[in-house]
Amino acid sequence: MKKIIIFLQIITVITLLVLTVNGGAETGKNGKYFLMIATAYYPGIECCYPFHDGLTATGAKAGKGCIAVDPKAGILKMGQKVYVENYGYGICNDVGEAIKGWKIDLCFDTYQEALNWGRKLVRVYIIKEDK
Repeated sequence: MKKIIIFLQIITVITLLVLTVNGGAETGKNGKYFLMIATAYYPGIECCYPFHDGLTATGAKAGKGCIAVDPKAGILKMGQKVYVENYGYGICNDVGEAIKGWKIDLCFDTYQEALNWGRKLVRVYIIKEDK
């Protein structure tokens, strides 16, 4: 089992490196997207101790639709609206200690939902706002 996990991690890293060389984003019929590793979290003590006050880094109430990003990486920006496949729409309004580079953390309303999600490679579409 350990060899399979290592193999999948190597494939993920290679995919991300290829995307980085090609500009990091693909353009499909649904618009611009990034391939990112998405993990799940629940804003309670089980996942966020000692920061389990139920609020995101921007002060919003944590729950489904809140997404933690690495603002220093510049891939996704705080306040940006996105669509994550198999998760739905969300806003980048949180940060996490383990969230670096091509990783995001998706908030769920219950601990069990977060456990069920686990960690996946997903497409993250940037939602353009009408001006």
